[in-house]
Order: sequence, then C-alpha cells, then structure tokens
Amino acid sequence: MPRPLRVFLCHASQDKALVRELYQKLHAEPWIDPWLDEEKLLPGQDWHEEIEKALEQTDVVIVFLSNKSVSQEGYVQRELKLALDVADEKVENTIFIIPLRLEDCPAPRRLRGWQYEDYFPQNRKDLAYRRLISSLEVRARNFGISYAIPKLDINVSKPTDNEEEKPRKNLTKINNQQLTKPTQKQYYRWTVVAVIILSLLILGGYVLNSLYDQLASARPTDTPVIFTATRTPTQTFTSVPSTFTPTPGIGSTLISDGVTMMYIPQGNFSMGSESSSDEKPIHAVLLDAYYIDKYEVTNAAYERCVEVNVCKPPKESGPYTRTAYYGNSEFDEYPVIYVDWDMAKTYCEWRGGRLPTEAEWEKAARGEDGRTYPWGEGIDCDKANYNFSCIGDTTKVGSYLDGVSPYGVYDMAGNVWEWVNDWYDGNYYATSPSSNPQGSTSGQYKVLRGGSWPYIETYVRSANRDRVVPASSSDILGFRCALSQP
Repeated sequence: MPRPLRVFLCHASQDKALVRELYQKLHAEPWIDPWLDEEKLLPGQDWHEEIEKALEQTDVVIVFLSNKSVSQEGYVQRELKLALDVADEKVENTIFIIPLRLEDCPAPRRLRGWQYEDYFPQNRKDLAYRRLISSLEVRARNFGISYAIPKLDINVSKPTDNEEEKPRKNLTKINNQQLTKPTQKQYYRWTVVAVIILSLLILGGYVLNSLYDQLASARPTDTPVIFTATRTPTQTFTSVPSTFTPTPGIGSTLISDGVTMMYIPQGNFSMGSESSSDEKPIHAVLLDAYYIDKYEVTNAAYERCVEVNVCKPPKESGPYTRTAYYGNSEFDEYPVIYVDWDMAKTYCEWRGGRLPTEAEWEKAARGEDGRTYPWGEGIDCDKANYNFSCIGDTTKVGSYLDGVSPYGVYDMAGNVWEWVNDWYDGNYYATSPSSNPQGSTSGQYKVLRGGSWPYIETYVRSANRDRVVPASSSDILGFRCALSQP
C-alpha cells in the first residue's frame, strides 16, 4: 500500500479552533496524513525535537496566517523559520509551503514568494478547501502516491423544512398544477407560424396548378426536384423546433431554441487516460452521430425555459464575485449556475434534447486522437478559464477562441463543471461496452466533466472525471445539452 501524503499544520495556539476544523477535514481524506501537535505529540515527548523531526519528514507545510500568528515572535521564529529552511532544500517550483490566511492579514516577508489561499469569509471556505486539495493532489502525484484520490463533492443546496419556495416569474398555478400561460412572445410566434402555413398552402396550390399545366403541354425534363428536410419536434414542452441539414458533416450546425449545436460524426475515439485510476484503461469507443451545444447553456437561454414555467430558477443568483448574475442582462451570455442535475435534465428535454453521455462529452472535447485538452497539449490563461488566478469567476461563453475543440465546441476546459447523464462508477471503464456506453444503471453520484474556473490544470483535462450527488448545485457548476442525430 502506498504511503499517504504527510502534511504539517503550522499555526499559532490562538488559531487552534480553525486549525482543528481543517485538520478533521484533512484527516478524513484516506490519502492524507495531517500532523497536528495536539493529535500527534504523546505525553512526555520533547516538543521541540518532535516538531523538528515532523517538519523534516513532511511533504507539505500548511502555514496558517492570522493577525495573531504573524505578530507572535515565537511562532515565526520556531516552526515557520524551520519550515522555510527545509523548503529552501526542496526542488524549485514544487508545492511545499502553502500559506493559508484565516483573516485579512499581511504575510511575513519570507512567505511572499508563495501563492496563498484565503480560508475566509465563511462562504468561501468550501472553495478554499477544494483549491487546497487540488494543490495537495499535485504534490501527491509528484511522490507517485497512487491512492484512488476521492473526487470532491460540491455543496448540496437543500431547502429546510421551513423554507418556502422562492417566487418565480410568470408562474400560473391552477389546482396545484403549474400550467403554461401563453406569453406575448408565444402569441407572436403562433401568428407567424399560421401566416407561414397559409402562405405555403396558397403557394403550393399555385405551384401544383402550374406543374399540371406544364405536364399537360410539354414532355418531362430531367431536372431533379430538391427537397428541404424539416424536423418534427418530439418534445412534450413548448419550444422552438430544431432545424438541421439533411447530410451534416464536421462543422455542421443545428439550431435548437436559438441555441447553436455542433455536429459530432459517427466513429471511434480513444477514451480515458493514465492520469487517474478512474480514467483507466484507455479504450476505443464507437459512438453514433449526435449534436452537442456549441457553448455552455447561458443565463438567457435557461431563462426562456423558466419564463414558460417548465424550468425552475437557479437556486441562487450571485456567483463568487458578483451580487447579481442570473436575471441581470449584463451576464445573459454567461453560463447558468446553481442548477442541479434534474434542473439541467429538464431544460435539455424542454429543448427536445438530453444531457450528453460521458462518452459523448469526452469525444466532443478531445476528438479522436486522445489529446489532453480540446486544443491539444499545454494550457495557459489564453486558452481556458481555470486555476482561479486567470479570471477568478465565470466568463462569457465562447471567450476563448484558442480553446475550441476539434468539432468547434467551446469552453470544454474550465469555466464551469458540466453535468452529464451518467451515474459515476470508478471502475466502469474496465467493463463498459465498446459502442455507445451509457454509464452505470444506478449509483450515488452523477458524473461531472470539464473542470471549472478555480481548478488547476489536471482537473480541466478532457479525460478527467469528477462526481457529485444529483441534488448538488454551485457557482462552479453548469451544463450543456446533446441531441441524437434525427
């Protein structure tokens, strides 16, 4: 069995409560062995000797910073000084010291060369912990620690027993059933459709009459009649039918309720990677042709479904750095967030589509050649919104022209995690069918793909798999839809 990652918690005694809170979280990770003095030191042991020994043997030092700790002379001169001296002997550019601020405070001069993380305010702690775990995972891989490192759960938004349902726009309820009240926009659409149909009938009659006269007086010609295919919508909910070309190819598009979808042709691709145990083995998968959204579903697109009383509004409005997001026209073309799996599924079905399978998502992201990212190899902030420091929140969809996939699909690395249809199974690839895999038939978690804006590069790889419970929602979680070729 591989050894766990050894993590030393360097702190002042006045910060013990918060340090103990984080220790409990780290201790629950099977691949991490956190070192906290009150837990590791035995009665009668020499405090200075054991601290020094632990620091010399540790893989990572988390330095907890607060106004109390940085001003405490003994704290700075003992554990911190020793930790920094040990750090000087480490390989350059490796993650060894992680400053973690517990409140707004200046960092000691010798720590200013390391990127710090803020474990405050309260509503940021979960994000800070996810980023901390990302850093520790990178360090663990440097040592070849090959535990099946658990994927991170995103917070679940659950209403309390006393919580009332949030008001929704344009809701009409009769006999406790939500009914669709036609909007002015729908009346306009129906009027336009009626006029078009009537015009086609009149034109058709005229054309048929002209053809009859010509056939009666002249011999037939060899000129072919060209037909235009039209799709009969199959969805139950009211939406604009999708339109498509009869013989699509790479680069072909389909319009579904004003949303552009890209064509992914039938064929094999290489799925999986050697980077994580749940991505093994690499295997060939054959998929039928399908379409997938060119962009992540936006606030404006999702709001159209809410307006006709089919979709529920997002569970919260504001993302990490913004107080008003959904419903704010400034962010209409940004990805919708705070939607759980059922909400995403409902929206896609309203459009006449569905959530993509995990295999469909991966092929659309990386093509057939097994590339690491949608564009190929290597990553930076010009290609994707990731790693927190690039942007620090969501970006407008389609902003990264250099980050497009081989099929013309955008934002499949970073920005927001994306729901897919599959249940998560860490061993699924070992037994999955070679043609059109649908994922496990049941499970506790749904699969997420693509990574998001606060995550480091390993999480935004096209083959990376993560998972959360279906009821989860977050400011880093969105989705896009798919449609089988009609």
